[in-house]
Amino acid sequence: MIDNVGDKNFKEATALKDAGYYGVYHALRLREGVDSNLDPRKRIDSIRAFQEAGLVVGTCVEPIGPEHSNEELADMILFTASLNPAFSGAARRISIPGSPLEKHGMISELRMAQIVAITRLAMPRSTKGNCTHEPCTVGALAGANLFWAEVGANPRDTKERTEEGRGGTIAHCRKLFSEIDWDVLEGPSVFYRN
Repeated sequence: MIDNVGDKNFKEATALKDAGYYGVYHALRLREGVDSNLDPRKRIDSIRAFQEAGLVVGTCVEPIGPEHSNEELADMILFTASLNPAFSGAARRISIPGSPLEKHGMISELRMAQIVAITRLAMPRSTKGNCTHEPCTVGALAGANLFWAEVGANPRDTKERTEEGRGGTIAHCRKLFSEIDWDVLEGPSVFYRN
């Protein structure tokens, strides 16, 4: 099992491992502590706690907006590479009407694909997965081999149930990969295997 969790200390991370979880998704987000009131040190400490507890960590460079410089993105890409993650990748910020960051707008799928490709090149060879969000064929062409279908609440969507909005489905993700002639794995994730 893989969990997408908030910040945890070592004891809480160990409890996840003991409960049967193999890995987690956790990210230090761009401009954490500037655009949000979350402490970036706490994010980093949580990632380290997960790793020390024996959980495999997947992460991503996100949420990318047009205001993020190439240098800022490079720093975050190198940080994620330093974690030796199960997967990394890039995700653009989805502009939600009325949100504080709406004024910055969104990057295009093409710009996101460029960042996905650069992220793949910067990761250690042991990092098997490269994701993009939201799923798109140009992202797969840039090297994304991992897409996310989402259900439930989602801060990137105005729909209460994101599967009725931006969330997509497994079938949609499969179709995107088939559009670029990629085979789709059946069964458990290879990204969290040793």
